[in-house]
Amino acid sequence: MTTYNYVLVLDRSLPQTMAEQALNAIISAIQAERPGFCIGDRLTIQELSRQNGIHRNTLTNVFDDLVRMGFLRRLPNKGFEVVQHSPERPQQLTQHILSLSDVAKRDRIDSRSQLITEETGLRKVRDLPQEFGRVQQDLSLGPDDFISALARCRLIKHTDESEWKTVSIEQSYLTTALVPGLLENAIQQIEEEGELSLYRSLRRIYPNEDLFKAYYEISHLPLPKTLKANWPGSSQSLIAVVSITYCSKGPVEVTHTWFDANQASLIAGSLDVKLIETMKPKEVR
Repeated sequence: MTTYNYVLVLDRSLPQTMAEQALNAIISAIQAERPGFCIGDRLTIQELSRQNGIHRNTLTNVFDDLVRMGFLRRLPNKGFEVVQHSPERPQQLTQHILSLSDVAKRDRIDSRSQLITEETGLRKVRDLPQEFGRVQQDLSLGPDDFISALARCRLIKHTDESEWKTVSIEQSYLTTALVPGLLENAIQQIEEEGELSLYRSLRRIYPNEDLFKAYYEISHLPLPKTLKANWPGSSQSLIAVVSITYCSKGPVEVTHTWFDANQASLIAGSLDVKLIETMKPKEVR
């Protein structure tokens, strides 16, 4: 039987706190694939606390940071599992997951989705439209990987009204390997029930996942030609937002949302704004 050594090299005479030293030491052990810190290995706060003389409360905060950063995932009543050596994840993540269907339900507004069937289905990453070229990097995929595409219009109305208003168009891409079957179930639910919450669908696939955080960007990306016919009126003034949802296994979906600020507003607890250059560089003559 393999005996794992969970002793961390810590020095109380250094200016760094014990939490900072423990965090760095655990990350180093994971990246070095030290026995006990390899992918699939389980760690417990109790064991590391016992072997290193660190208070459990301090290690609890350290392990929370490691989950947030993507090195660990929480196992209910079993500790933590090492899931990645070098997770690629933005530092600015928020737990505020935008869900139009949930917001509408809270505010007693009817909402429904209308599939854009020609832009929905299984795709190869290399075949994505040029406007969505960054999706390969956002979801850490290769050009020959398959990806699930879900395009829809989002409509709302007050319960005492009869006319539906289109408030946004969404193009979502999902990592097929991490969420198998989600696209088929999503299409069926929209066709049968008229609405879908991607967040709740992800929750059903990962019921014990405690991460699910999102990264948001405001983008200059105009509404692509493939989607323009589905927007009533001019699309010149639409605001574009890109959101990427992460779980402990990595990015699971990226959604581009175009909406009219006169009909809907974006509210999030933490939103960093990054202007994305869309103009091609001028040719040097």
